[in-house]
Order: sequence, then structure tokens, then C-alpha cells
Amino acid sequence: MRVLHGPRPRGIVARIVPTDESSWLAVSPASLHFLSAVIPTGGCDLWFTDLDQWAVSGRDQEDWLDRFDRDRAMRKPEGRVRERFISSRIVLRRILGALLCVQPANLRFEIDEHGKPTLATPHQHCHFNLSHSDSALLVGTSMSARVGVDIEVPRSIPRAQQLSNRVFTADERLLLSQASEISEAARDEMFLRIWTRKEAYLKCRGDGFTTPARDYGVGLDGSLQLDGVEILSLDLPSPGYAALSSAAPINHIRRYRLCRDDTI
Repeated sequence: MRVLHGPRPRGIVARIVPTDESSWLAVSPASLHFLSAVIPTGGCDLWFTDLDQWAVSGRDQEDWLDRFDRDRAMRKPEGRVRERFISSRIVLRRILGALLCVQPANLRFEIDEHGKPTLATPHQHCHFNLSHSDSALLVGTSMSARVGVDIEVPRSIPRAQQLSNRVFTADERLLLSQASEISEAARDEMFLRIWTRKEAYLKCRGDGFTTPARDYGVGLDGSLQLDGVEILSLDLPSPGYAALSSAAPINHIRRYRLCRDDTI
């Protein structure tokens, strides 16, 4: 059993328990505001959840979101797309609020010149990035350096070869071509493994596609250093592909799976 070390609020036992997957710890929403007392400030923290498990009410939107987020939500198509967006913003705010000991609704965000959201002063030292695919949400946070994350659920990508011509290096295209000769499933897996690493790297850099993505390789497995950014593929607690990148060496990663209180 993995145990989080550090001081714990007196008289309170945070609901943090191991999941069936050894590297991810299940965390209930009720325990989030205790985490700042037990999580070290160094390294990276990863947060995973299934957005469809959260039922969001109008009151939740008033309590957790600011006007900017609510306006963005109203521009999303009605139905599941909008509901998942709202859930993702609430989850993000609750995570960041817990880490910073700030009421989630009081957090303010800014959008930089490349369209990347950041926390406004005085919380700009808390770096974060999020990615979602269908109902899977992955959030990366760090108090010491920029981070980027990307997640993709397994799916068919019939235009993988055409897409790779725009964003993959020659070596990456060769790997994809070899996988395509095996099966469509192998092709799709190879594409998403490379794509998540490349996306996480680009999001960590935060300067958009100022350099053509096909001009640099991101590797396939393990850790890779590229222009001062470390790239690492991730194992997830559910089927899918994901990667983390950081502008500082990734010495330690803490992984949390956010679950409803009645499921842990």
C-alpha cells in the first residue's frame, strides 16, 4: 500500500486510498482541500477522472465557476459536450484551489498570446495543463515549472498516414507505416503513442506551432529530453494513451484518480 507522507490535519483522515492500479491513488472530492498539507511542492502531480461520473447542476455552476467559464460553457453545443466542459472546469478549479488553499470560484485565469491559459497573479507560480478525450480528463500541475499533458482514448484513425505527413518526422512516419502493415489497430496505437508525446511537448513549450512539428522527433517510449523539455509517456488507470512534459527534470510524479465519494 502506498502512503502519502507529511503532516495531516488533526482530527481528519483524508479519503485517499489505493486504487486497483498500483501507481494511481483514488481521491474523493471531499478530501481535495486537505491535499495541500500532504503533497510536497516539488515534482509533478497528475489528476485523472471520468467526466461522465459527475452530475453538474446549475447551483454547481454558480458555486464553482466564474462568469468567464459560464459564458464559455454557453457557447458549447448543448448536451454531453457542454456538460463535460463544465465538469472539466469544476474539476480543474477544485484541484487548483486545493493546492493553493483558495476558494475555486475565486481563481482567475489569463490567456497568453498563444492561447494557453495560465493562473493570474498572485497564483502564476502554479503551472497547470489539461487535456480530455471523450470523457477522460487528465490534468497536470507543478509548482516549479511549465507542464504539458495530452490524453487520447483508443479510437480508429483512418487518416493517420495523411496526418502524419504534416506532423511526424521521417522516422516517426516509418514507424507508423510499419505498424500499418500489421493491422489497423496497430496503426492507430502507434499514431496515438507518438501524437500524445508530441502534443504534450508542444503544450509545455506554450508557443504554438512556431516550429513545424515534423521537424523534431519525440521518441516512442521512456523519457526524452528535447530543447530543455522532458517528455514521458504515461500508464493510465483506464484504456488510453497519454504523455507528460515538463520544463524541469521529472524527478517525481504523483498520480491521483478523482472519484465520487460513494465509489471509494
